[in-house]
Amino acid sequence: MARVSSHDRRDQLVEAAIRVATREGVGAVTTRTVAAEAGATPGIVHYVYRSMTDLLRDMVKAIADEQIHRVTSVQVEGSSVRECLERAFEALWTTLESEPDVHLLTYEVTDYALRHEELGDLAGWQYRCYFDAAATALESVAKAASVEWVVPAESLARLIVAVNDGVSLAWLVDRDTDRARGTYGQVIDHLVEVARPV
Repeated sequence: MARVSSHDRRDQLVEAAIRVATREGVGAVTTRTVAAEAGATPGIVHYVYRSMTDLLRDMVKAIADEQIHRVTSVQVEGSSVRECLERAFEALWTTLESEPDVHLLTYEVTDYALRHEELGDLAGWQYRCYFDAAATALESVAKAASVEWVVPAESLARLIVAVNDGVSLAWLVDRDTDRARGTYGQVIDHLVEVARPV
């Protein structure tokens, strides 16, 4: 068997944990299930991760990083503020529509973390990642469209995250794409109103 670097092994275990959690729920993520999914031994999981909290944190980070990358990598240069926002929200929508089970998992992780004290501030950390990503996206839009926000960016970031949570969860329940996109459109309208040229 070829030797695997610790970085690659961590990635393999995180990917295995995501597959298990997506398929069976967060409660199914155990040393044994992750090891079996990754084709490793439970001892390897214990060696790489001192606790399941650390593994869950890396799992949440991997999911958030992928979603954040899709949104923040949208090319918006030379566009109006509306066009920039439409592209960013389209990228956000695409992540939901293409991977609904992963989005469902993000809600489950939040709920699980809030109900299990041993997970500490995992849910808070998860949402700080989301708020930071939304703020970064807003900065990119402002720069590309040569605008500034008349409302603090951190307030707008929280609004975007809250609306996205509601839109995503509602869509997971009813799969009403037109209403989901319509809600995003209303948020875009609001953001255009609170942008001014610089």
